[in-house]
Amino acid sequence: MRLQWKYSLVINLSVIAILVAFYFFDSIRVRREMNALHALGAERGAELKKMVENTILPAVVLELETAKTFDATQLDNVLDELKREHSDMQDVLDIHVTLDDTRIRSSLLTRDDTANINLDAADLTQIETKGARIDTVEGQNATAIVIKYFVSLATPQQIEPPDVAYETTLDSGSIPFRLWKTLIAENIYVLDDIVTIAEKGKRWRITDKEDGNIYTLWKEQETLWIEKTQVGYIQVLFNVPDIDKSIRYALLMHAILIVIVGALLVILIDLTTNHLIMRPLERMTGIIQSAESGDLPVEQRYSSDEIGRATYNLVRMLWQLRDSHSKRIAALGQFAAGVAHEIRNPLNSIGMTAQHLKSVFSQQEVSKDDIEEAKELLEIVDNKIRELKQTSEQFLTLNRPRRLNIKPVDLNTLVEQVLSEFALIAEEAKVQVIRNYEDDLPNVPLDATLMRQTLFNFVQNSIQAMPKGGSIYMSTSDEKTETGTEHAVIEIRDTGIGIAEEIQEQIYDAYFTTKDATGGIGLGLAISHQIITAHGGKVEVRSKMGMGTAFKISLPL
Repeated sequence: MRLQWKYSLVINLSVIAILVAFYFFDSIRVRREMNALHALGAERGAELKKMVENTILPAVVLELETAKTFDATQLDNVLDELKREHSDMQDVLDIHVTLDDTRIRSSLLTRDDTANINLDAADLTQIETKGARIDTVEGQNATAIVIKYFVSLATPQQIEPPDVAYETTLDSGSIPFRLWKTLIAENIYVLDDIVTIAEKGKRWRITDKEDGNIYTLWKEQETLWIEKTQVGYIQVLFNVPDIDKSIRYALLMHAILIVIVGALLVILIDLTTNHLIMRPLERMTGIIQSAESGDLPVEQRYSSDEIGRATYNLVRMLWQLRDSHSKRIAALGQFAAGVAHEIRNPLNSIGMTAQHLKSVFSQQEVSKDDIEEAKELLEIVDNKIRELKQTSEQFLTLNRPRRLNIKPVDLNTLVEQVLSEFALIAEEAKVQVIRNYEDDLPNVPLDATLMRQTLFNFVQNSIQAMPKGGSIYMSTSDEKTETGTEHAVIEIRDTGIGIAEEIQEQIYDAYFTTKDATGGIGLGLAISHQIITAHGGKVEVRSKMGMGTAFKISLPL
């Protein structure tokens, strides 16, 4: 039997037996305790709801209607005095009062003007239908009760009662036409289906369909009054020590049972592990000790279980580590080839310049213009020698962060300098360079030398991608991102062979190349990508096989 099945069978059957017993005894205990907690919670919740409706709610409404304004400080004092005077409020932890919304504007304790009573649509529906929402407070041993209240802070206004029996009509949820006309005259626009009965035959609430205001309409003798009513919520937090005590006891008993079950499982697993695991591991340890002395087993039998396969994989890995030395030597050679690849471009430019100089000075007569041209060519040679020096230093820090010499640079001039170095090469390769520069492009903060090397690599790759000639479109522009950040953009587009879609994510990897036959080493784009990233920029590629490639370089301004 495989170790996995053998070990799992013993462990799982034992664990299942222990857990079934634990579940059986613990479920009986928990069910008994939950029934007691539900009964206690229901009884306590009814008592607390009654106290909120009969004690706290009248005090809050009385204070607001007496003051005719929401004075948070005064209401805080009323709540504090209310708790001191009523012995049945000793378990009250806090009282929150809102007005017009769910933002807490008055509180028994320290008030946070940014706090809210969390009420969703289901909670509001429950308050409307049941009169209150009772729930536990997560993270606290407390019960929260939320009720809705109505209060009139405005001055009542007498209106003309209709000369019909309007009480019965209002009690049915409709408004008599003549009363409706009177309300319209007072700029109160109501619908028939938003009349609710506060006190049958005497008091009703109507809602303005346009502004959402609530009005209270009531009858005193034969006089009809109306006033604007504001809505708020009262949240009361109660401490529930009895429930808290029951929960602590239940958790303690649960912890004790878990400790017992855990101890049994530890003993069982320890015995099983020693028999099925430790002995095979001793054999693996012997192999590792042999490997330390350099004596790796060549052919040896291994068990078919997981530890046997792990031992086999370990031996194979040790053999692979032994072979890694030769691979590291090969990597060093590849790195040296990469250095040669990076210095080949400047050397080619120097060589072609030297050839041109030779042809200039091979003439029988050298004109003044030839001398000026020679000076410019020598300047190019001097620049390339400096690039070679910097390239050699950059390879020493290929995998380290770039140190940039940032200065404001005219991007159009920099691009033109790079293209001028390819004038002869592009002509021989039958490649046409088409420029499109933005005239008002601001100076870009960058390291001119490193960015020149980057653009050189991109242009050279474009020329090499067009062995039968073609066109390079070089453009500069500036653009703003969705966040408002401004970038300078260089786009290099060619009509070459393109890059296969499946390898486009690998073109910036060091030593990845598709030009093995022509001596490519795969460092040009890797270094260029590193330089662009060091400037805080990014490069994007768009390419299809046979349709050319476009690189878009974005540099922050």
